[in-house]
Amino acid sequence: MNRSKSNSISRLNEVLPVPIELHNGEDLEHHDPTETNTHVTDVLVGEHHLIQGTAGKSYMVWAIKITLNDMDYSSIIKYKRYNEIVEFRSRLVDYFRHDDTSSNVRIPGLPPRDSFSFDRILLANHWLEERRKGLQWFMTNVLLDPVIQRCPIVKEFIEN
Repeated sequence: MNRSKSNSISRLNEVLPVPIELHNGEDLEHHDPTETNTHVTDVLVGEHHLIQGTAGKSYMVWAIKITLNDMDYSSIIKYKRYNEIVEFRSRLVDYFRHDDTSSNVRIPGLPPRDSFSFDRILLANHWLEERRKGLQWFMTNVLLDPVIQRCPIVKEFIEN
């Protein structure tokens, strides 16, 4: 094999994804589903999107990019409404309130609803950016916390 072809193959091996490991089911019998090496390593609240609803009423969703295990090819992009994030927070608060082993876990607050603001009604850019920053702060503090991210509510939020 000539030198240039050998170099290109070795560079290709550097960018190939990690191979998928398959199990025949026998190995999974003793596998504890709560033990996993997969964890959230980055979260980014990005752009907002105005969606036209079925009844003619529009609503806004936020793009949330969640990266697992520091690998770009394992990123998930979720589109969530503010109300869905409020519900997510509420469920986390309830979960950790009743979990005796995690009594020191504090769930951060969300940016205020600000429902009567003139800027919000007009969806002014600075209001949207402040909302995005608040959601970014919340999602980072929740999804990157090693105790909180093992919670089944977080898994459900990411999967749905």
